[in-house]
Amino acid sequence: MTIWNQLEPLLGKVQKPARYIGCEDGAQTPHHHPDSAAWLLAYPDTYEIGLPNQGLQILNEIINERADGVAERTYAPWTDLEEQLRSHGLPLFSVDSHRAAGDFDILAFNLSAELTYTNVLNMVDLAGCPVRSADRSATDLLIGVGGHCTYNPEPIADFVDFVVLGDGEEVVGEITEVVAAWKSAGKAARIDVLRALAGVTGVYVPALYDALFDDGMLVAITPNDPAAPEVVEKRTIADLGAWPYPKNQLVPLTEVVHDRLNVEVFRGCTAAAGSARPG
Repeated sequence: MTIWNQLEPLLGKVQKPARYIGCEDGAQTPHHHPDSAAWLLAYPDTYEIGLPNQGLQILNEIINERADGVAERTYAPWTDLEEQLRSHGLPLFSVDSHRAAGDFDILAFNLSAELTYTNVLNMVDLAGCPVRSADRSATDLLIGVGGHCTYNPEPIADFVDFVVLGDGEEVVGEITEVVAAWKSAGKAARIDVLRALAGVTGVYVPALYDALFDDGMLVAITPNDPAAPEVVEKRTIADLGAWPYPKNQLVPLTEVVHDRLNVEVFRGCTAAAGSARPG
């Protein structure tokens, strides 16, 4: 359900209300279905920083092209709107249709910097979801993370349900299949979907592993469930030409930090000083 009628009166009390209204050129109109896996793709920083992110736009288009998936976007609200949301009892919401975060199945974050970890926890809490994964039930959101900051996921392992290692174009479809099947079966038990997610190549499910520390240093991670593989292999897209996304670039209604068209030409470092992901 949209919360726009409750949200709109608050926008006159905050700076830059254009951050929260959506309606950008290139934005998609999502069509939710009871059996579709509903993703809320989140960038854990303000709209101005998150909107130009190429990865989020790519995944949003790929999921929305699937019959068993639907995706919308959200960004970290600035402190003025967060204060209004909390004081009025309103949750984190999507900018596309202004649905409450709790109406989705997955809240998935693109992690581009370790400094956004605290924003992740704040947004999970604002979504009305228990911050620690151990406290979540089958009816709570699945919290996922991806991006280049997830190659060492242990600092946030207690707070996320799954971690995607590597490129996301293929793996989001496989995750969508798993979650849609679990949803169609009535979301009987959370451990069922966690075990199924662990079977997807490139997906690390922290709850199915034990981390061993020695003097504050991580020394080993061992599976505690038969469904968990010993090694989680990262996903790699070898041919970017086979994934020509985004097909429709988002054009914001307000100024953003990278106010230009992004074109992805390669990934990975070709030299020690190379860029991880240009554009």
